[in-house]
Amino acid sequence: MAYRDDITALGADHLWRFDGDLNDSVGTTNGTNTGFSLTAGPCCEDATNAAQCNTTADRVAIPTAPNVDGALTRKVIAGWLRMSAVQLPPKSIYREGAAGNQFNLTMWAGNTLMLDIVNGSTVLQVYSDKILQPGRNYHICAVFEGSGFGNKFALYIDGVEQQVTNPSSAVSGFATLGARTAGEWGDPSGATEVGNATVLLNGPVNANYNFWAAWGADTLTDTEIREELFEKGALPDVTITNQAGLDALADTVRGDAPLAIRVDVAGSLTLTADNVTFDPDASIHVQYTGTGTLTWINTNGANASIGSTPNGGTINFITPSVLTVAPLIANTEVRVYESGTTTEVAGVESSGTSFQNSISVNSVDVVVHKEDYVYIRVNNVDMTGGDVSLPIEQIFDRNYENP
Repeated sequence: MAYRDDITALGADHLWRFDGDLNDSVGTTNGTNTGFSLTAGPCCEDATNAAQCNTTADRVAIPTAPNVDGALTRKVIAGWLRMSAVQLPPKSIYREGAAGNQFNLTMWAGNTLMLDIVNGSTVLQVYSDKILQPGRNYHICAVFEGSGFGNKFALYIDGVEQQVTNPSSAVSGFATLGARTAGEWGDPSGATEVGNATVLLNGPVNANYNFWAAWGADTLTDTEIREELFEKGALPDVTITNQAGLDALADTVRGDAPLAIRVDVAGSLTLTADNVTFDPDASIHVQYTGTGTLTWINTNGANASIGSTPNGGTINFITPSVLTVAPLIANTEVRVYESGTTTEVAGVESSGTSFQNSISVNSVDVVVHKEDYVYIRVNNVDMTGGDVSLPIEQIFDRNYENP
């Protein structure tokens, strides 16, 4: 399903794809352009181009729409944004309202984003936990829920709710967001305020927009914001289809990206990563497009842990752990099976005084057998927490009869 269909399936009232035109593909609030170009590189999936605010005086304005800027008890505005450089603050990314009631997304000092909601004398604000890096695509989502519903306000970046709010409770405290003047991306055409005080704002320079959508009667769950709006729209830094593709990335650090590695395979697959590590700010480490199971094995310091499965598949991240079985009587047989199966993952016919092996499954069943000694079986040994030492005491079987 196309990304635009994923958005409309969530009941969006309006969708401005900013891909070659400024039209509202769901509603009728088409944008009016003042200076935006329409041929920048895309910010997300399902787009060929992005709309770019080129100078501080550029804007895209939309007509008044009750489910965008009217008196609302619930409201969501979301879309993709990419900056070409650190902006000289303050810059207006998107805003509704001028003096009085407002709903603003403003780029503040150091390329940090702020959601600013003003309702009469009440001011609500959320600040991004991270600095928005130039050249990097971000998914932005701003939410208001009146006191009769969720009673919250929130800002999400790449589907993660930002934690610094004023007031710190993140409680909206009122039932209805007052009506505002119509929405604009870029340079505000009217009086500009932030926090209910006059502040000179203008448009960001070379800021790129794609797939902005609005909801005016419903809100979205955290899962929908993360998995539907962000994960399904994120462009990959690199796409691979097999082990050779992953081997080519060995001993690399994958940079800050919305999606670092996409594994574009329909069926189940096992991949072993050799010292492939990820920037702490990368939002998705590995995305698997299939419907089966991707088993991703981290070796030699590889640290993938954040997965995305937009088509309902499963990712198992495994970091091999060392299993030690000791002490043993010399010449003991040891067999290690993936838990609940007959699939042997390690073993030895005749041991020394201990057995040790690297295990690349999440849990194992261990069998210890030696003639004249009691048969030992230990099931469901968890290997996900690191190296495991399994102490063994072999007891002479007084009932054993050598056939």
